[in-house]
Amino acid sequence: MSRRIEGNFSQGWGIAALVTLLAAAGFATAFTIKQKTYHSPNDVTAPTPGAASHGPAPAPAKH
Repeated sequence: MSRRIEGNFSQGWGIAALVTLLAAAGFATAFTIKQKTYHSPNDVTAPTPGAASHGPAPAPAKH
């Protein structure tokens, strides 16, 4: 007696699509944050984080 068993291959596609969508959204978010915050080390017009916060230099120590 040979019986044909049909497979059910449609299970899990919703979860697979959700995981793929979340991964794509994560990559897009990371790319957007990088584009907005990255400064090239060769960019002379990029602001330096500590340049304006320094006060006057202390007086030299007398020995």
